[in-house]
Amino acid sequence: MKESVNIDELYILMYLKGKLPDEERQMFEQQMNLSADLRQTVADLSRLWRLSGLRSEQRNIDTPAAWRIVSRKVARSLFLGKAWNVTRTAAAVLLPLWLIYQYVWIPWQERSQPEATLTVTASPGMVVQTTLPDGSQVWLNAGSSLSYPSRFTRRGGRKVRLTGEAYFKVTSDRKNHFDVLIPGQMKVSAYGTEFNVCAHPGDSCYEVTLARGNVDVSSVETPGMLTLDAGQKALFHPESGTMSKQPADTYADTAWKDGKMVFRRRHLDHIAEKLSRKFGVTIRLEDDKLKDYVYTATFTDESLEDILDLLKRSAPLTYTISGQRQLGNHTYTRRTVTIKTMH
Repeated sequence: MKESVNIDELYILMYLKGKLPDEERQMFEQQMNLSADLRQTVADLSRLWRLSGLRSEQRNIDTPAAWRIVSRKVARSLFLGKAWNVTRTAAAVLLPLWLIYQYVWIPWQERSQPEATLTVTASPGMVVQTTLPDGSQVWLNAGSSLSYPSRFTRRGGRKVRLTGEAYFKVTSDRKNHFDVLIPGQMKVSAYGTEFNVCAHPGDSCYEVTLARGNVDVSSVETPGMLTLDAGQKALFHPESGTMSKQPADTYADTAWKDGKMVFRRRHLDHIAEKLSRKFGVTIRLEDDKLKDYVYTATFTDESLEDILDLLKRSAPLTYTISGQRQLGNHTYTRRTVTIKTMH
Protein backbone atom coordinates (compact mmCIF):
# COMPACT_ATOMS: atom_id res chain seq x y z
CA MET A 1 0.00 0.00 0.00
CA LYS A 2 1.39 3.38 -1.01
CA GLU A 3 1.92 5.73 1.91
CA SER A 4 2.34 9.53 1.73
CA VAL A 5 5.06 10.82 4.03
CA ASN A 6 5.87 14.47 4.74
CA ILE A 7 9.42 14.94 5.99
CA ASP A 8 11.39 18.17 6.22
CA GLU A 9 14.07 18.65 3.53
CA LEU A 10 16.70 19.50 6.14
CA TYR A 11 16.10 16.15 7.80
CA ILE A 12 16.64 14.46 4.44
CA LEU A 13 19.87 16.40 3.94
CA MET A 14 21.13 15.24 7.34
CA TYR A 15 20.41 11.68 6.19
CA LEU A 16 22.31 12.28 2.97
CA LYS A 17 25.25 13.71 4.93
CA GLY A 18 25.24 10.67 7.23
CA LYS A 19 24.49 12.73 10.35
CA LEU A 20 21.42 10.84 11.55
CA PRO A 21 21.85 8.42 14.46
CA ASP A 22 21.78 4.78 13.45
CA GLU A 23 18.32 4.20 14.91
CA GLU A 24 16.81 7.21 13.12
CA ARG A 25 18.59 6.33 9.86
CA GLN A 26 17.11 2.81 9.96
CA MET A 27 13.62 4.16 10.61
CA PHE A 28 13.99 6.67 7.78
CA GLU A 29 15.09 3.99 5.36
CA GLN A 30 12.07 1.87 6.35
CA GLN A 31 9.83 4.84 5.55
CA MET A 32 11.51 5.21 2.13
CA ASN A 33 10.85 1.55 1.40
CA LEU A 34 7.16 2.15 2.06
CA SER A 35 6.84 5.46 0.15
CA ALA A 36 7.66 6.00 -3.53
CA ASP A 37 7.13 9.75 -3.14
CA LEU A 38 9.70 9.87 -0.34
CA ARG A 39 12.19 7.90 -2.39
CA GLN A 40 11.73 10.33 -5.30
CA THR A 41 12.15 13.34 -2.99
CA VAL A 42 15.34 11.88 -1.53
CA ALA A 43 16.68 11.16 -5.03
CA ASP A 44 15.94 14.71 -6.22
CA LEU A 45 17.54 16.33 -3.17
CA SER A 46 20.51 13.97 -3.44
CA ARG A 47 21.08 15.08 -7.06
CA LEU A 48 20.61 18.73 -6.06
CA TRP A 49 23.08 18.33 -3.24
CA ARG A 50 25.72 16.85 -5.53
CA LEU A 51 25.23 19.51 -8.22
CA SER A 52 25.37 22.32 -5.68
CA GLY A 53 28.73 21.16 -4.35
CA LEU A 54 27.61 21.36 -0.73
CA ARG A 55 30.35 21.17 1.88
CA SER A 56 29.97 19.73 5.32
CA GLU A 57 30.32 23.13 6.90
CA GLN A 58 27.36 24.61 4.95
CA ARG A 59 24.40 25.06 7.26
CA ASN A 60 21.90 27.19 5.37
CA ILE A 61 20.43 25.81 2.16
CA ASP A 62 18.09 27.75 -0.13
CA THR A 63 16.02 24.74 -1.11
CA PRO A 64 13.42 26.55 -3.27
CA ALA A 65 16.13 28.28 -5.33
CA ALA A 66 18.03 25.05 -5.80
CA TRP A 67 14.85 23.27 -6.76
CA ARG A 68 14.17 25.90 -9.45
CA ILE A 69 17.63 25.17 -10.96
CA VAL A 70 16.86 21.48 -11.06
CA SER A 71 13.49 22.15 -12.65
CA ARG A 72 15.07 24.28 -15.38
CA LYS A 73 17.59 21.53 -16.17
CA VAL A 74 14.81 18.97 -16.41
CA ALA A 75 12.74 21.27 -18.65
CA ARG A 76 15.75 21.92 -20.91
CA SER A 77 16.37 18.20 -21.22
CA LEU A 78 12.76 17.60 -22.21
CA PHE A 79 12.92 20.45 -24.77
CA LEU A 80 16.08 19.07 -26.40
CA GLY A 81 14.47 15.66 -26.61
CA LYS A 82 11.42 17.06 -28.38
CA ALA A 83 13.65 19.17 -30.68
CA TRP A 84 15.64 16.09 -31.66
CA ASN A 85 12.45 14.22 -32.49
CA VAL A 86 11.28 17.12 -34.70
CA THR A 87 14.69 17.35 -36.41
CA ARG A 88 14.80 13.62 -37.03
CA THR A 89 11.32 13.70 -38.55
CA ALA A 90 12.21 16.69 -40.74
CA ALA A 91 15.38 14.97 -41.94
CA ALA A 92 13.40 11.87 -42.86
CA VAL A 93 11.18 14.06 -45.04
CA LEU A 94 13.81 16.42 -46.50
CA LEU A 95 16.55 13.90 -47.30
CA PRO A 96 14.61 12.15 -50.08
CA LEU A 97 13.64 15.55 -51.48
CA TRP A 98 17.31 16.64 -51.51
CA LEU A 99 18.34 13.40 -53.22
CA ILE A 100 15.66 13.92 -55.88
CA TYR A 101 16.84 17.50 -56.43
CA GLN A 102 20.51 16.51 -56.60
CA TYR A 103 20.29 13.41 -58.78
CA VAL A 104 17.08 13.92 -60.77
CA TRP A 105 16.15 17.58 -61.04
CA ILE A 106 19.62 19.05 -61.70
CA PRO A 107 20.62 16.43 -64.33
CA TRP A 108 17.18 16.87 -65.98
CA GLN A 109 17.70 20.62 -66.14
CA GLU A 110 21.16 20.12 -67.60
CA ARG A 111 19.72 17.84 -70.29
CA SER A 112 16.73 20.03 -71.07
CA GLN A 113 18.60 23.34 -71.29
CA PRO A 114 20.84 23.69 -74.36
CA GLU A 115 24.40 24.62 -73.51
CA ALA A 116 25.60 27.94 -74.88
CA THR A 117 28.88 27.63 -76.79
CA LEU A 118 31.46 30.40 -76.63
CA THR A 119 34.19 30.91 -79.22
CA VAL A 120 37.36 32.95 -78.76
CA THR A 121 39.49 33.88 -81.77
CA ALA A 122 42.96 35.44 -81.91
CA SER A 123 43.47 37.84 -84.81
CA PRO A 124 46.78 38.05 -86.71
CA GLY A 125 49.51 39.59 -84.61
CA MET A 126 47.59 38.94 -81.36
CA VAL A 127 47.89 36.53 -78.44
CA VAL A 128 44.57 36.24 -76.58
CA GLN A 129 44.23 34.97 -73.02
CA THR A 130 40.91 33.64 -71.68
CA THR A 131 39.64 31.88 -68.55
CA LEU A 132 37.38 28.83 -68.82
CA PRO A 133 34.38 28.07 -66.55
CA ASP A 134 36.49 25.84 -64.26
CA GLY A 135 39.22 28.49 -63.81
CA SER A 136 41.62 26.96 -66.35
CA GLN A 137 43.60 29.53 -68.34
CA VAL A 138 44.21 29.42 -72.09
CA TRP A 139 46.50 31.46 -74.35
CA LEU A 140 45.49 31.48 -78.02
CA ASN A 141 48.12 32.13 -80.67
CA ALA A 142 47.44 34.33 -83.71
CA GLY A 143 45.03 32.82 -86.23
CA SER A 144 43.63 30.29 -83.72
CA SER A 145 40.19 29.74 -82.21
CA LEU A 146 38.81 27.90 -79.17
CA SER A 147 35.20 26.81 -78.55
CA TYR A 148 33.88 25.73 -75.14
CA PRO A 149 30.54 25.57 -73.25
CA SER A 150 29.48 28.45 -71.02
CA ARG A 151 29.57 26.01 -68.10
CA PHE A 152 31.09 22.59 -67.57
CA THR A 153 28.55 19.97 -66.45
CA ARG A 154 28.84 16.42 -65.16
CA ARG A 155 27.15 15.21 -68.34
CA GLY A 156 29.28 17.18 -70.77
CA GLY A 157 32.55 17.10 -68.83
CA ARG A 158 35.38 19.56 -69.43
CA LYS A 159 35.66 19.51 -73.22
CA VAL A 160 37.00 22.26 -75.49
CA ARG A 161 37.60 22.34 -79.25
CA LEU A 162 40.72 23.91 -80.72
CA THR A 163 41.67 25.04 -84.18
CA GLY A 164 45.26 26.27 -84.34
CA GLU A 165 47.63 26.70 -81.41
CA ALA A 166 46.97 27.21 -77.70
CA TYR A 167 48.74 26.91 -74.36
CA PHE A 168 46.62 25.39 -71.57
CA LYS A 169 47.08 25.82 -67.83
CA VAL A 170 44.45 23.37 -66.55
CA THR A 171 42.88 23.64 -63.10
CA SER A 172 43.30 20.34 -61.26
CA ASP A 173 40.19 18.17 -60.86
CA ARG A 174 40.93 14.50 -60.27
CA LYS A 175 37.28 13.53 -60.81
CA ASN A 176 36.83 15.23 -64.19
CA HIS A 177 39.48 15.05 -66.87
CA PHE A 178 40.04 17.95 -69.25
CA ASP A 179 39.83 17.16 -72.99
CA VAL A 180 41.15 19.23 -75.87
CA LEU A 181 39.56 18.01 -79.09
CA ILE A 182 40.91 18.57 -82.58
CA PRO A 183 37.61 17.77 -84.33
CA GLY A 184 37.74 14.47 -86.15
CA GLN A 185 41.44 14.00 -85.49
CA MET A 186 43.04 14.02 -82.04
CA LYS A 187 42.25 14.26 -78.32
CA VAL A 188 44.52 15.49 -75.50
CA SER A 189 43.38 14.53 -71.97
CA ALA A 190 44.63 15.71 -68.59
CA TYR A 191 43.42 16.34 -65.04
CA GLY A 192 45.54 19.33 -64.10
CA THR A 193 48.69 20.34 -65.97
CA GLU A 194 50.25 22.74 -68.50
CA PHE A 195 50.75 21.89 -72.15
CA ASN A 196 50.86 23.37 -75.65
CA VAL A 197 48.87 22.11 -78.64
CA CYS A 198 49.70 23.16 -82.19
CA ALA A 199 47.20 21.75 -84.69
CA HIS A 200 46.42 23.98 -87.65
CA PRO A 201 44.17 22.57 -90.39
CA GLY A 202 46.26 21.34 -93.28
CA ASP A 203 49.39 20.72 -91.20
CA SER A 204 51.04 17.38 -91.91
CA CYS A 205 51.97 17.02 -88.23
CA TYR A 206 50.29 18.17 -85.02
CA GLU A 207 52.42 18.74 -81.92
CA VAL A 208 51.63 18.45 -78.21
CA THR A 209 54.35 19.74 -75.87
CA LEU A 210 54.06 19.03 -72.15
CA ALA A 211 55.41 21.64 -69.71
CA ARG A 212 54.17 20.16 -66.41
CA GLY A 213 52.40 17.03 -65.16
CA ASN A 214 51.12 14.32 -67.51
CA VAL A 215 48.82 14.16 -70.52
CA ASP A 216 47.39 11.43 -72.73
CA VAL A 217 47.30 11.92 -76.49
CA SER A 218 45.07 9.71 -78.61
CA SER A 219 43.69 9.47 -82.13
CA VAL A 220 39.96 9.70 -82.69
CA GLU A 221 39.92 6.92 -85.28
CA THR A 222 43.06 4.85 -84.58
CA PRO A 223 43.44 2.73 -81.41
CA GLY A 224 46.30 3.52 -79.08
CA MET A 225 47.38 6.29 -76.77
CA LEU A 226 50.59 8.08 -75.83
CA THR A 227 51.28 9.26 -72.27
CA LEU A 228 53.66 12.21 -72.02
CA ASP A 229 55.84 13.27 -69.12
CA ALA A 230 57.06 16.83 -68.59
CA GLY A 231 59.61 17.82 -71.25
CA GLN A 232 58.24 15.44 -73.90
CA LYS A 233 56.46 16.12 -77.18
CA ALA A 234 53.92 14.05 -79.10
CA LEU A 235 53.91 14.13 -82.90
CA PHE A 236 50.57 13.22 -84.46
CA HIS A 237 50.13 12.69 -88.19
CA PRO A 238 46.46 13.30 -89.04
CA GLU A 239 46.50 11.53 -92.41
CA SER A 240 47.62 8.19 -90.98
CA GLY A 241 46.62 8.64 -87.34
CA THR A 242 50.10 7.52 -86.23
CA MET A 243 51.81 8.99 -83.20
CA SER A 244 55.30 9.17 -81.74
CA LYS A 245 57.00 11.05 -78.95
CA GLN A 246 60.38 12.65 -78.46
CA PRO A 247 62.18 15.09 -76.14
CA ALA A 248 60.84 18.64 -76.48
CA ASP A 249 62.40 22.08 -76.43
CA THR A 250 59.68 23.37 -74.11
CA TYR A 251 60.86 26.97 -74.10
CA ALA A 252 61.03 27.24 -77.88
CA ASP A 253 57.61 25.62 -78.31
CA THR A 254 55.82 27.80 -75.73
CA ALA A 255 57.63 31.16 -75.82
CA TRP A 256 55.01 32.56 -78.22
CA LYS A 257 52.55 33.02 -75.34
CA ASP A 258 54.99 35.57 -73.87
CA GLY A 259 55.23 37.45 -77.18
CA LYS A 260 58.40 35.75 -78.47
CA MET A 261 59.17 33.69 -81.56
CA VAL A 262 62.02 31.27 -80.88
CA PHE A 263 63.60 29.23 -83.70
CA ARG A 264 66.41 26.77 -83.07
CA ARG A 265 67.87 25.27 -86.21
CA ARG A 266 64.57 25.62 -88.04
CA HIS A 267 64.23 25.51 -91.82
CA LEU A 268 63.02 28.58 -93.64
CA ASP A 269 59.76 26.99 -94.77
CA HIS A 270 58.83 26.36 -91.11
CA ILE A 271 59.71 29.96 -90.19
CA ALA A 272 57.69 31.24 -93.15
CA GLU A 273 54.67 29.27 -91.94
CA LYS A 274 54.92 30.76 -88.44
CA LEU A 275 55.34 34.30 -89.80
CA SER A 276 52.37 33.83 -92.10
CA ARG A 277 50.06 32.98 -89.21
CA LYS A 278 51.41 35.61 -86.87
CA PHE A 279 51.16 38.53 -89.28
CA GLY A 280 48.23 37.35 -91.39
CA VAL A 281 50.13 37.32 -94.68
CA THR A 282 50.77 34.80 -97.43
CA ILE A 283 54.44 33.86 -97.82
CA ARG A 284 55.72 32.10 -100.94
CA LEU A 285 59.17 30.57 -101.36
CA GLU A 286 59.98 30.75 -105.06
CA ASP A 287 62.95 28.39 -104.98
CA ASP A 288 63.08 24.95 -103.34
CA LYS A 289 66.68 25.72 -102.31
CA LEU A 290 65.26 28.17 -99.77
CA LYS A 291 63.73 25.29 -97.80
CA ASP A 292 67.24 24.09 -96.95
CA TYR A 293 68.18 27.37 -95.22
CA VAL A 294 68.39 26.83 -91.44
CA TYR A 295 68.11 29.60 -88.83
CA THR A 296 68.50 30.00 -85.09
CA ALA A 297 66.89 33.22 -83.88
CA THR A 298 64.64 34.83 -81.28
CA PHE A 299 62.22 37.62 -82.22
CA THR A 300 60.23 39.72 -79.76
CA ASP A 301 58.84 43.10 -80.85
CA GLU A 302 60.15 43.11 -84.43
CA SER A 303 57.79 43.87 -87.29
CA LEU A 304 57.43 41.56 -90.30
CA GLU A 305 59.74 43.78 -92.34
CA ASP A 306 62.34 43.78 -89.54
CA ILE A 307 62.34 39.97 -89.39
CA LEU A 308 62.60 39.62 -93.17
CA ASP A 309 65.55 42.04 -93.19
CA LEU A 310 67.32 39.97 -90.50
CA LEU A 311 66.75 36.79 -92.51
CA LYS A 312 68.07 38.53 -95.62
CA ARG A 313 71.31 39.48 -93.85
CA SER A 314 71.96 35.87 -92.85
CA ALA A 315 71.48 34.23 -96.24
CA PRO A 316 71.56 35.11 -99.96
CA LEU A 317 67.88 35.89 -100.40
CA THR A 318 65.64 38.81 -101.11
CA TYR A 319 61.92 39.49 -100.74
CA THR A 320 59.06 41.64 -101.98
CA ILE A 321 55.76 42.53 -100.30
CA SER A 322 52.66 43.18 -102.39
CA GLY A 323 50.03 45.65 -101.23
CA GLN A 324 46.45 44.77 -100.32
CA ARG A 325 43.62 45.00 -102.83
CA GLN A 326 40.08 45.96 -101.90
CA LEU A 327 37.42 43.48 -102.92
CA GLY A 328 33.84 44.22 -103.87
CA ASN A 329 32.43 43.25 -100.46
CA HIS A 330 34.52 45.90 -98.66
CA THR A 331 37.18 43.40 -97.58
CA TYR A 332 40.86 43.34 -98.45
CA THR A 333 43.16 40.65 -99.74
CA ARG A 334 46.06 39.46 -97.63
CA ARG A 335 49.47 40.87 -98.32
CA THR A 336 51.76 38.48 -100.14
CA VAL A 337 55.45 38.11 -99.33
CA THR A 338 57.57 36.54 -102.02
CA ILE A 339 61.00 35.26 -101.01
CA LYS A 340 63.53 34.23 -103.62
CA THR A 341 67.22 33.52 -103.85
CA MET A 342 69.69 36.16 -105.01
CA HIS A 343 71.47 35.44 -108.26
